Amino acid sequence: MKHLFGAAILAFAAVTSVSAQQAEPAAAAKPWADRTFTTTDGTKLHYVEMGQGTPVILIHGAGGSAVGNWFANGFATELARTNRVIGIDMRGYGTSERGPADGRGKMAGDVLEFMRQQGIARAHIGGFSMGGAVTLSLLASNPEKFITAHFGGSGIGEVAAWRDRVPADKTGEAPMEAKASEAYYRIQRDRLAARGEEIGNARSATGTPPTTGFTMTEADRTRMEAERQVLLERLDLSKITIPVLAVNGDYDRPFAKTHRMWRELPNFTNLVLPDYGHLSAVMQGFVPPIYIKTLGDFVRANNPPPAA
Repeated sequence: MKHLFGAAILAFAAVTSVSAQQAEPAAAAKPWADRTFTTTDGTKLHYVEMGQGTPVILIHGAGGSAVGNWFANGFATELARTNRVIGIDMRGYGTSERGPADGRGKMAGDVLEFMRQQGIARAHIGGFSMGGAVTLSLLASNPEKFITAHFGGSGIGEVAAWRDRVPADKTGEAPMEAKASEAYYRIQRDRLAARGEEIGNARSATGTPPTTGFTMTEADRTRMEAERQVLLERLDLSKITIPVLAVNGDYDRPFAKTHRMWRELPNFTNLVLPDYGHLSAVMQGFVPPIYIKTLGDFVRANNPPPAA
C-alpha cells in the first residue's frame, strides 16, 4: 500500500501554522511525567511520558529534546488520546547525561535497552531528523520489535544506482524557516546557559546553530556519512513490512529522502508539507496541525486490537 507520493500531496496546501511561539508549560502544569533510566554503561537518560495504551517511542532531532520536539508542540497530546507516548532525550541532549566518549554510536541501543527495562515487546517508533537516523538503525537491526515507523524531516536515501533518477527537489528557503531557525538558535543558547556554557552569536561554518549534544568534528561527519552510505547499500527494505510514514516540508528535499521508500517499501505513506522547511515543520509555534493529525491518525489506524 502506497499513499500520497509526488504532486498529489500538494492537496494539503491548506495547512495552517500555530500562530505564536509558546513558552514551555510551568512545572506544575506539565501534562507529562519526567523520569530517568540508567543504561548498562552507567549513563542516566531522561525521558518523558504521558497517556496509556500501546507505546509510541519518539526520538528528537540534533539540538532538540523530547519535550521540545514532541511534547510542548502538540504531538504527544494528540497521541496520548489513545497511546502511551514516550520521548527519550538521547545521550548529551536535553537533560540526559553524555556518558562515555564513544556513546554517540549507542543511541539505537539505548532505545532497545529502554524497551527491555520497561518490558515493552513491541512499540510504534519514530524520529525527527537525527531521530529518523536512529529509527532507521532500529529498523535495520530489529524490525520485529516495531509496529509502525515514522520519519519526520528525514527518510531513507537512494542507492547509488538510482540517485540520478530521483526527481529534482524544490530549492530556496521556506517562508517561515528563518524565523524557525532564530527560535531554534535561541533555545540552544538558553540550554547551554543552563549548563553553565556560553556560545557567541555567530553560527557555525555550515550556517547552522550549534547544538547541545556531542561535539561533531569534520572527521566525525565524514566517517558517519561513509557509514551511512554503506548502510544504505546493504539495507534490504523488503524486510521492513510494517507501515511507514514520512513527513517532510517541500523545501526539505522530500524526493531525495523518500524516493527509495516509495519504490521499495510495501506499506508507505508520504506527507509533504507545502511551504515548510526542516525546522519550521516541527518547531513549537510553527508546526503545521496537519502533521500532528496525520501522525495521530497513522498510529491509531495501526494500533493492535485490544487483548481479549
